[in-house]
Amino acid sequence: MKRWICLLAVLCLLPLLALGEVIEEEVLLEPVAPEGFPPLNADGFLDEGEFVEENQDLGIWRYASQSLRIQIIRKSTEKPRLVWYEAEIWAREGEFFHAIAFNPDKRWTKLEYPYKIARLYRTVFAINCDFAHLRISQNTRPGFLVRDGILERDRTWGKNSKHFPNLDTLAIFPDGDMRVYYSNELTGEEYLASGVSDVLAFGPFMIRDGEKNAEGLKKYGNSHAQRTGIGMIEKGHYAAVMIEGRHKASRGATVSELADIMADMGCQVAFNLDGGQSSAIIFMGRQLCFVPNSHGRNASARKAAEILGIGTSERVAVEGDSMR
Repeated sequence: MKRWICLLAVLCLLPLLALGEVIEEEVLLEPVAPEGFPPLNADGFLDEGEFVEENQDLGIWRYASQSLRIQIIRKSTEKPRLVWYEAEIWAREGEFFHAIAFNPDKRWTKLEYPYKIARLYRTVFAINCDFAHLRISQNTRPGFLVRDGILERDRTWGKNSKHFPNLDTLAIFPDGDMRVYYSNELTGEEYLASGVSDVLAFGPFMIRDGEKNAEGLKKYGNSHAQRTGIGMIEKGHYAAVMIEGRHKASRGATVSELADIMADMGCQVAFNLDGGQSSAIIFMGRQLCFVPNSHGRNASARKAAEILGIGTSERVAVEGDSMR
């Protein structure tokens, strides 16, 4: 009797098991569709066209194309009072971050507002760069600077110098790799021999090989101010964070607090860029962040020679459109 009951149970389960196999097969064949994006291919991009979402009220911005996907989320806390932007970027080969000069022929002397540089070159996503032109104009040590594979400057400070920025470096490679170094860890010749495309100098570097730079984070950037950081989760997968500061809704952050956010995002590499009035985050030609001027009103981040950007699109805002 027990044998017949077991056989009957198995027969009843067989249709359910078969249905389960069909359902599982259908799920596996569904295209990738992260929340908020249209259906994407198995690589996480669109097969054709572009997708753009801009929602300033909700604090969500998204972009997708055949080679680039971006999601930006504005976040905030009451204690401490803080507003910041977390950008997650996925990119295919040939669509990676690079320094974009306002005027390549006069790279270190011609300045423009960051959002206007983004509009000029139709840059999809950008943040501020290392503000190296200021150090060059002041005839001080600008750090190791490489742009488009050319060594531009090679005067730097020693490791963990008392100066801020301490001129640690971020090296960006044509295959999308990012690496960080102490200020004098490599020579100019070693940077060039590595095949680097751009080297930015500011610092400190915040994360290397998944480990926080405890000494650098303790020593530098302990005041509360606007901050900008760039990082790599893995090649082709990046994070950028901009923290607002010096206004009622956001007191600003230390570099160590910026590092905590980027570590939580999974960054294996993270680098501190220029902050204060230079800090900016730009999407489709519009400045997302609130930058207070001397009267407390929203203004553009200060003029710069470069931005650090990725992607191009004809849908980027043009001159005459609103800044935000």
